[in-house]
Amino acid sequence: MNMLNKAIGSPSGLVISTDAGKGIDGTVTKVFSNGVEHRECMRHLVKNFQKRYRGEVFERNLWPAARAYRKSTFQRHYNEMNEACPAAMKWLANNHKLLWARSMFSHSSKCDYCTNNIAECFNSCVKDDKSLLVIDLMDKIRQMIMERFCTRVRIAEKLTGKILPRVMKDLHEKSRNLNFSITKCTPMIGEVGGVNKDLIPWRFTVDLERRECNCGAWQMTGLPCVHGIAFIGTRRVDLEDFVDKYYSVEKFKAAYASYVCPLPDKTQWEPVNTGFKLLPPLLKRAAGRPRTRRIVGVEEGGSGTKRRQTYKRCGGLGHLQKTCNETVLDPDAPPPAPAKKRRRTKPKVVDLGPLKTDASKGKKKATKPRVVYVTEDNQEDEPETEEQPTMEGDPTMEQPTMEEQ
Repeated sequence: MNMLNKAIGSPSGLVISTDAGKGIDGTVTKVFSNGVEHRECMRHLVKNFQKRYRGEVFERNLWPAARAYRKSTFQRHYNEMNEACPAAMKWLANNHKLLWARSMFSHSSKCDYCTNNIAECFNSCVKDDKSLLVIDLMDKIRQMIMERFCTRVRIAEKLTGKILPRVMKDLHEKSRNLNFSITKCTPMIGEVGGVNKDLIPWRFTVDLERRECNCGAWQMTGLPCVHGIAFIGTRRVDLEDFVDKYYSVEKFKAAYASYVCPLPDKTQWEPVNTGFKLLPPLLKRAAGRPRTRRIVGVEEGGSGTKRRQTYKRCGGLGHLQKTCNETVLDPDAPPPAPAKKRRRTKPKVVDLGPLKTDASKGKKKATKPRVVYVTEDNQEDEPETEEQPTMEGDPTMEQPTMEEQ
């Protein structure tokens, strides 16, 4: 933060948007002065909040409270969550003290971003160069910024008019099919009313001289809201005259008037004695190839756990139609698959060897029967028992005489 302050200073209207990292809130306040506004990314706040508190009341009110421009709308959503779970709001007040709702933002920056997703756009541009060394990575970023400035300079040479064409295109699209009722108090002040999708009437006051609307969007963004656009349409004035100077062509040209100086390769750099030698950290390399892709969270559309397939017929998990035995009340559904029959094996004596004669004593002795295991079908729900072959009661086996015994 000290190096960032050395590079950009503390200009008026500066906004720094960060996540909920430890130590960042106190560091920004300590390093930057001149009333620099510090905001917290709402996406990271919701991610930390959902680890402890979940429910329909938070899904219905947490994001609308952050996006509301008016304090009354924010307070209505906040009170509904506070009545449902006071402990959640107490935890939110103790752990997230930074600005995270639009109704808390100042009007000097003309920026209503409640997330820092613009940083993710930058990360997407340098994702292929993150594995480089620090000096090489910074050199790639310098080249990227140098080309971006050159492109914007060529665009600025072709621009004409007061306001950027892209901004005016968006405003003209908003001005279509605005069926609002307008009541004028003075030629520049009046009321704009209508009915929302739930057939609930609403009404806001518009002041064209001060460029303000009671909804709060005009003051926050610097662009006329739909209520102000509807009121401007009743007068013979130019819509460009009511857009803030932040979106002017003059400001755009001034922002990219400078350029980034080119540099030769590292072999032509002047040697600098830093007074110390920086060694790499002692890290143990993990097994396998290093990960290059970022793990996408559940709130971003990723899957936090291993996906389990759901069967459409019964809604169950972990099985398919062939093995589904669940009862479904739908009369048009196909019948369940029959249960598979289990085959059991049962030993059976099928052959007995002939009597062998002992040549030395001239006596006959019975050999042990050979047991052959034969698979028998339709042996369901029968206990598996092993029949021990016996010589008694078997007519096919000759009983030895007393002399043979």
